[in-house]
Amino acid sequence: MPQAATPPRQRRHLHFDALVQLVRQRFARLPEQRRCPDFSLTDTLTAGLALFSLKDPSLLAFCRRARDHNLRSVFGLEAIPSDTQMRTILDEVDSERLRPAFKDVFRQLQRGKILEEYVFLEGCYLVALDGVEYFRSSKVHCEHCLSCQHGNGAVSYYHQLLGAVIVHPDFPEVIPLAPEPIQRQDGQTKNDCERNAARRWLRQFRKDHPHLPVIVTEDALSANAPHIRDLLAARCHFILGVKPGDHQHLFDQYRQRMEAGQVEWLQEQDAQSGASCSWQFLNGVTLNDSNQEVLVNLLVYVQ
Repeated sequence: MPQAATPPRQRRHLHFDALVQLVRQRFARLPEQRRCPDFSLTDTLTAGLALFSLKDPSLLAFCRRARDHNLRSVFGLEAIPSDTQMRTILDEVDSERLRPAFKDVFRQLQRGKILEEYVFLEGCYLVALDGVEYFRSSKVHCEHCLSCQHGNGAVSYYHQLLGAVIVHPDFPEVIPLAPEPIQRQDGQTKNDCERNAARRWLRQFRKDHPHLPVIVTEDALSANAPHIRDLLAARCHFILGVKPGDHQHLFDQYRQRMEAGQVEWLQEQDAQSGASCSWQFLNGVTLNDSNQEVLVNLLVYVQ
């Protein structure tokens, strides 16, 4: 009789419980600055991890789970602070202290050969980089808040960060890398910006992962000469979105080469919808008129 297929060997160090415990152990190493705290820093940070893992609609909704035995068991929580207490405790934690937790998980994925499955193109991993706002208020603010004055004189205070994840089109799961806060720096009066945060992120990324080959993908806001120089300095390939309205010089060259028949084409027709799709590409064009030394390759998709 044919033998049953051997089930794939399970990697214990990559189970959810093992990864939660790994991160919790990292949290436990952080120094506690408070005297006689009601809630440990380890429990508070782990509760924050649980909040995002469970995708509760709000911090208050999550804190209503405080008596949930399963929640405490899965995340090893001894106590769960209230939403106000959690904010107060976490506001004092330097985000740089959390960076090693991301590296701990990343090393486990390397060890388990999971990372190899995410190779995207010519040995490189695809890293999606984008800014996101996670706090805004017209009343509550701190010294690191960014600010925006509206036409009616009102002021909004907000926080952003630059998020980074390794992605692959074949997998719904992403591998998070340590983010970079976009916030007013100590002693500064001007707002921080995504470009400055990206420069800091690239510098720290190369310290954490000096030999990791990556292709960074970003939206059209990042398609500027200073950022491209930063990407090249960090030894990163890149795929950046561009728009005709924002990159007129680039598309002028595209139109000129189209008229001269110097643009390469690849055309296909979808068998089901009948839609005609074409990829048009040209190499070695200047990004803009004021940065002639910054050469890029342009790919235009038309449907």
